[in-house]
Amino acid sequence: MSGMTRLALGRTIKDRMEIIGPLVRGRKTLDLGVVDSRRGRQGTAERLEKSPGSLFRRIGEINPDTVGIDIDEDGVEILRRQGFHTRTADVITMDLGERYDVIVAGEIIEHLPNPGQFLANMARHLTPGGTLVLTTPNPFYVGQVRKIWRHGRPQVHEEHVCWFDPITLCRLCRVSGLDPYGVYWIKSAGHKAWKTWPRLFRGYFSESFMLLAHPVLTGE
Repeated sequence: MSGMTRLALGRTIKDRMEIIGPLVRGRKTLDLGVVDSRRGRQGTAERLEKSPGSLFRRIGEINPDTVGIDIDEDGVEILRRQGFHTRTADVITMDLGERYDVIVAGEIIEHLPNPGQFLANMARHLTPGGTLVLTTPNPFYVGQVRKIWRHGRPQVHEEHVCWFDPITLCRLCRVSGLDPYGVYWIKSAGHKAWKTWPRLFRGYFSESFMLLAHPVLTGE
Protein backbone atom coordinates (compact mmCIF):
# COMPACT_ATOMS: atom_id res chain seq x y z
CA MET A 1 0.00 0.00 0.00
CA SER A 2 2.99 2.35 0.22
CA GLY A 3 2.42 3.50 -3.36
CA MET A 4 -0.93 5.00 -2.39
CA THR A 5 0.10 6.77 0.81
CA ARG A 6 0.52 10.09 -1.03
CA LEU A 7 -2.65 9.69 -3.10
CA ALA A 8 -6.12 9.40 -1.57
CA LEU A 9 -8.82 7.61 -3.52
CA GLY A 10 -11.38 10.16 -4.67
CA ARG A 11 -15.13 10.23 -4.88
CA THR A 12 -17.31 8.11 -7.14
CA ILE A 13 -18.52 9.67 -10.38
CA LYS A 14 -21.27 8.54 -12.76
CA ASP A 15 -19.84 10.03 -15.94
CA ARG A 16 -16.21 10.42 -17.01
CA MET A 17 -17.03 13.81 -18.51
CA GLU A 18 -17.59 15.23 -15.02
CA ILE A 19 -13.80 15.33 -14.76
CA ILE A 20 -12.73 15.36 -18.41
CA GLY A 21 -15.03 18.18 -19.55
CA PRO A 22 -13.48 20.98 -17.45
CA LEU A 23 -9.96 19.70 -18.19
CA VAL A 24 -10.24 19.84 -22.00
CA ARG A 25 -12.15 23.11 -22.33
CA GLY A 26 -9.93 25.62 -24.12
CA ARG A 27 -6.81 23.49 -23.79
CA LYS A 28 -4.71 21.70 -26.40
CA THR A 29 -6.10 18.16 -26.20
CA LEU A 30 -5.19 14.74 -27.57
CA ASP A 31 -7.62 11.80 -27.36
CA LEU A 32 -6.33 8.26 -27.86
CA GLY A 33 -8.10 5.22 -29.26
CA VAL A 34 -10.90 7.20 -30.89
CA VAL A 35 -12.23 4.44 -33.17
CA ASP A 36 -14.70 2.65 -30.92
CA SER A 37 -14.02 -1.08 -31.23
CA ARG A 38 -16.71 -2.22 -28.79
CA ARG A 39 -19.61 -2.49 -31.24
CA GLY A 40 -19.88 -6.18 -31.86
CA ARG A 41 -19.61 -7.34 -35.46
CA GLN A 42 -20.61 -4.11 -37.16
CA GLY A 43 -18.27 -2.78 -39.82
CA THR A 44 -16.13 0.24 -39.03
CA ALA A 45 -18.23 2.69 -41.07
CA GLU A 46 -21.55 1.58 -39.57
CA ARG A 47 -20.02 1.51 -36.10
CA LEU A 48 -18.77 5.09 -36.31
CA GLU A 49 -21.99 6.41 -37.82
CA LYS A 50 -24.01 4.97 -34.94
CA SER A 51 -21.85 6.00 -32.00
CA PRO A 52 -22.59 9.72 -31.40
CA GLY A 53 -22.14 9.23 -27.65
CA SER A 54 -18.53 8.03 -27.89
CA LEU A 55 -15.97 9.77 -25.68
CA PHE A 56 -14.16 11.39 -28.61
CA ARG A 57 -17.35 12.95 -29.92
CA ARG A 58 -18.32 14.23 -26.49
CA ILE A 59 -14.89 15.77 -25.99
CA GLY A 60 -15.16 17.33 -29.45
CA GLU A 61 -18.41 19.03 -28.50
CA ILE A 62 -16.51 20.88 -25.77
CA ASN A 63 -13.23 21.32 -27.63
CA PRO A 64 -13.62 21.02 -31.44
CA ASP A 65 -9.85 21.33 -31.92
CA THR A 66 -9.19 18.03 -30.11
CA VAL A 67 -6.91 15.70 -32.08
CA GLY A 68 -7.86 12.03 -32.14
CA ILE A 69 -5.34 9.20 -32.50
CA ASP A 70 -5.97 5.60 -33.50
CA ILE A 71 -4.09 2.79 -35.22
CA ASP A 72 -7.19 1.92 -37.30
CA GLU A 73 -6.53 3.73 -40.61
CA ASP A 74 -10.01 3.15 -42.02
CA GLY A 75 -11.70 4.44 -38.89
CA VAL A 76 -9.44 7.48 -38.71
CA GLU A 77 -10.28 8.37 -42.30
CA ILE A 78 -14.02 8.03 -41.69
CA LEU A 79 -13.82 10.33 -38.68
CA ARG A 80 -11.73 12.80 -40.69
CA ARG A 81 -14.41 12.91 -43.40
CA GLN A 82 -16.94 13.64 -40.67
CA GLY A 83 -15.00 16.77 -39.75
CA PHE A 84 -12.86 15.53 -36.86
CA HIS A 85 -9.12 16.14 -36.49
CA THR A 86 -7.64 12.64 -36.56
CA ARG A 87 -4.28 11.01 -37.16
CA THR A 88 -3.17 7.40 -37.59
CA ALA A 89 -0.46 6.40 -35.12
CA ASP A 90 0.65 3.74 -32.65
CA VAL A 91 0.30 5.29 -29.19
CA ILE A 92 3.25 3.27 -27.85
CA THR A 93 5.83 4.46 -30.37
CA MET A 94 4.40 7.62 -31.99
CA ASP A 95 6.29 10.92 -32.04
CA LEU A 96 3.88 13.70 -32.95
CA GLY A 97 6.52 16.41 -32.66
CA GLU A 98 4.43 18.52 -30.27
CA ARG A 99 3.10 18.53 -26.72
CA TYR A 100 -0.42 18.70 -25.34
CA ASP A 101 -2.03 20.19 -22.25
CA VAL A 102 -4.37 17.21 -21.85
CA ILE A 103 -4.11 13.64 -23.13
CA VAL A 104 -7.15 11.40 -22.67
CA ALA A 105 -6.66 7.62 -22.72
CA GLY A 106 -10.05 6.06 -22.13
CA GLU A 107 -10.07 2.27 -21.80
CA ILE A 108 -6.93 1.79 -23.86
CA ILE A 109 -4.07 0.84 -21.54
CA GLU A 110 -5.53 -2.62 -20.88
CA HIS A 111 -5.20 -3.33 -24.64
CA LEU A 112 -1.51 -2.46 -24.89
CA PRO A 113 1.32 -5.03 -24.77
CA ASN A 114 3.80 -2.44 -23.42
CA PRO A 115 1.87 -0.19 -20.99
CA GLY A 116 5.02 1.19 -19.35
CA GLN A 117 6.46 2.27 -22.68
CA PHE A 118 3.10 3.84 -23.52
CA LEU A 119 3.04 5.87 -20.29
CA ALA A 120 6.60 7.07 -20.82
CA ASN A 121 5.63 8.19 -24.32
CA MET A 122 2.64 10.09 -22.95
CA ALA A 123 4.91 11.85 -20.44
CA ARG A 124 7.03 13.05 -23.37
CA HIS A 125 3.93 14.36 -25.19
CA LEU A 126 2.61 16.40 -22.24
CA THR A 127 3.41 20.04 -21.59
CA PRO A 128 4.91 20.85 -18.18
CA GLY A 129 1.94 20.78 -15.82
CA GLY A 130 -0.17 18.95 -18.41
CA THR A 131 -2.59 16.17 -17.46
CA LEU A 132 -2.88 12.55 -18.56
CA VAL A 133 -6.36 11.12 -17.99
CA LEU A 134 -6.46 7.31 -17.78
CA THR A 135 -9.58 5.21 -17.37
CA THR A 136 -9.53 1.43 -17.20
CA PRO A 137 -11.65 -1.49 -15.91
CA ASN A 138 -11.24 -2.44 -12.27
CA PRO A 139 -10.27 -6.12 -11.75
CA PHE A 140 -11.97 -6.11 -8.34
CA TYR A 141 -15.37 -5.11 -9.72
CA VAL A 142 -18.04 -6.79 -7.62
CA GLY A 143 -19.74 -8.22 -10.71
CA GLN A 144 -16.69 -10.41 -11.29
CA VAL A 145 -17.47 -12.32 -8.10
CA ARG A 146 -20.76 -13.46 -9.63
CA LYS A 147 -18.96 -14.39 -12.85
CA ILE A 148 -16.46 -16.52 -10.95
CA TRP A 149 -19.15 -18.27 -8.91
CA ARG A 150 -21.25 -18.94 -12.01
CA HIS A 151 -18.62 -19.69 -14.65
CA GLY A 152 -15.48 -20.47 -12.63
CA ARG A 153 -13.58 -17.51 -14.07
CA PRO A 154 -13.85 -13.72 -14.37
CA GLN A 155 -15.13 -12.09 -17.52
CA VAL A 156 -12.21 -10.83 -19.60
CA HIS A 157 -12.48 -8.93 -22.88
CA GLU A 158 -10.81 -10.97 -25.63
CA GLU A 159 -8.59 -8.00 -26.59
CA HIS A 160 -7.37 -7.17 -23.07
CA VAL A 161 -3.82 -8.15 -22.15
CA CYS A 162 -3.55 -6.81 -18.58
CA TRP A 163 -5.42 -5.62 -15.46
CA PHE A 164 -4.66 -2.59 -13.32
CA ASP A 165 -6.00 -1.28 -10.04
CA PRO A 166 -5.15 2.21 -8.67
CA ILE A 167 -2.20 0.90 -6.65
CA THR A 168 -0.43 -0.85 -9.51
CA LEU A 169 -1.26 1.85 -12.07
CA CYS A 170 0.07 4.58 -9.77
CA ARG A 171 3.29 2.63 -9.38
CA LEU A 172 3.69 2.13 -13.13
CA CYS A 173 3.04 5.85 -13.72
CA ARG A 174 5.75 6.82 -11.24
CA VAL A 175 8.40 4.62 -12.84
CA SER A 176 7.36 5.92 -16.29
CA GLY A 177 7.91 9.63 -15.67
CA LEU A 178 4.44 10.58 -14.42
CA ASP A 179 3.20 11.84 -11.06
CA PRO A 180 -0.36 10.64 -10.30
CA TYR A 181 -2.44 13.16 -8.37
CA GLY A 182 -6.05 11.98 -8.46
CA VAL A 183 -8.16 8.81 -8.59
CA TYR A 184 -11.93 8.55 -9.12
CA TRP A 185 -14.15 5.48 -9.10
CA ILE A 186 -16.61 5.29 -12.01
CA LYS A 187 -20.11 4.04 -11.33
CA SER A 188 -21.47 3.00 -14.71
CA ALA A 189 -25.18 3.20 -15.37
CA GLY A 190 -27.27 0.15 -16.19
CA HIS A 191 -26.27 -2.17 -13.35
CA LYS A 192 -28.95 -3.32 -10.95
CA ALA A 193 -28.21 -2.05 -7.46
CA TRP A 194 -29.16 -5.33 -5.76
CA LYS A 195 -26.49 -7.15 -7.80
CA THR A 196 -23.70 -4.66 -7.20
CA TRP A 197 -24.61 -3.21 -3.79
CA PRO A 198 -21.08 -3.65 -2.26
CA ARG A 199 -19.77 -0.84 -4.48
CA LEU A 200 -22.12 1.54 -2.65
CA PHE A 201 -19.97 1.06 0.46
CA ARG A 202 -16.53 0.36 -1.02
CA GLY A 203 -15.32 2.13 -4.13
CA TYR A 204 -12.89 -0.68 -4.79
CA PHE A 205 -15.84 -2.76 -6.04
CA SER A 206 -16.64 -0.23 -8.81
CA GLU A 207 -16.55 -1.33 -12.44
CA SER A 208 -13.77 1.05 -13.49
CA PHE A 209 -11.68 3.97 -12.31
CA MET A 210 -9.96 7.12 -13.54
CA LEU A 211 -6.41 8.22 -12.74
CA LEU A 212 -5.00 11.71 -13.37
CA ALA A 213 -1.25 12.31 -13.68
CA HIS A 214 1.19 15.13 -14.44
CA PRO A 215 4.59 14.64 -16.11
CA VAL A 216 7.47 14.66 -13.67
CA LEU A 217 9.42 17.89 -14.06
CA THR A 218 13.03 17.21 -14.99
CA GLY A 219 14.41 20.74 -14.62
CA GLU A 220 14.99 21.17 -18.33
